[in-house]
Amino acid sequence: MALDLGMAQISQMAFGYWQAQALFAAVRTGVFDALAGGSLTVEKAAAACALPEDSALRLLDACVALRLLTRSADGEYANTPHAQRLLTEGSAESVTRWVKVMARWYEPWGGVTQALQDGQPVEERRLRLGDDEEYAADFILGMHEYNSRSATALAQLIPQQGAGTLVDVGGGAGTYSIAFCGQWPGLTGEVIDLPAVLPLTERTVARAGLADRIRVRAGDYYTDRFGSGVDVVLLSNVLHQESPEAALDILRRAREALSESGRVLVHGHFLDETRTAPLFTTLHNLSALALWDGGRSYTVAEMVELMRRAGLTDVEVVQAPEASAKLLVGTVGTVGSVGTPPGADGSHERA
Repeated sequence: MALDLGMAQISQMAFGYWQAQALFAAVRTGVFDALAGGSLTVEKAAAACALPEDSALRLLDACVALRLLTRSADGEYANTPHAQRLLTEGSAESVTRWVKVMARWYEPWGGVTQALQDGQPVEERRLRLGDDEEYAADFILGMHEYNSRSATALAQLIPQQGAGTLVDVGGGAGTYSIAFCGQWPGLTGEVIDLPAVLPLTERTVARAGLADRIRVRAGDYYTDRFGSGVDVVLLSNVLHQESPEAALDILRRAREALSESGRVLVHGHFLDETRTAPLFTTLHNLSALALWDGGRSYTVAEMVELMRRAGLTDVEVVQAPEASAKLLVGTVGTVGSVGTPPGADGSHERA
């Protein structure tokens, strides 16, 4: 007897982590890299992945069911085209580091009930920002793998307006600095991040051929200044990690760094005004609680209010390439009262 629709939905949610864990296990044990050169029998795949043969058989068959692998009539396993493209380390489109980060975050997500009860994260951010070198590399380069797929489209959303300098605060691998320099002629960028992160930034910038246009500076965005006379200060996927008080302080220092015609760009995933959509951002809000001390997902209106309190006016709301994301563009002005907040569903709106 078939499950009713309600039970089918609950069942899908309850079993969802089974699929994720199969993907994580396959990436962590090197299944897709073992098959990158062609199909293998279970015996050869098990040896390549250092797994007992029975364990390998179970994992390979699960990956066939998940449409990540195929199995031929004679029992050989091979990557599907999308697994070959996205899940092998040698591919230019690989997102294996990002998948490894998601696998690492399975454990903090498993503690989300405790985080809700305590109001505190269950993993310290310092682990992924330098204390654990392998984790930091996976985190910074994994986010680069993921975000570089839409970064160029983001940079194409707004005009250069003569901007010659960009400061990318908490810029990680320099993903968005690379994208903006690729789209805006003559632009020079500076990525500010923690000392442990900057060697990774330099690596990705050099690979993009932009070492002459993008420099790095060690800094702590909780305390340091972001420069002066800057045309654009970029805060991409940063403020969701912070409390409103910390976000306001960061925004004030971003505003202080601007030239007279400068702009602050705030990019991230935002809740709509009901706070129940988009689905991704509601879950992102739980993730921020588990992972970031003080972190949360904001509504557009909440972020606009923080930007205005920081002295940024005439905030423009632009739909970003990701369906749940927005780009908020604030210009220099005087601190004033907060007016009617913008809608969260327009492509370009003024607040």
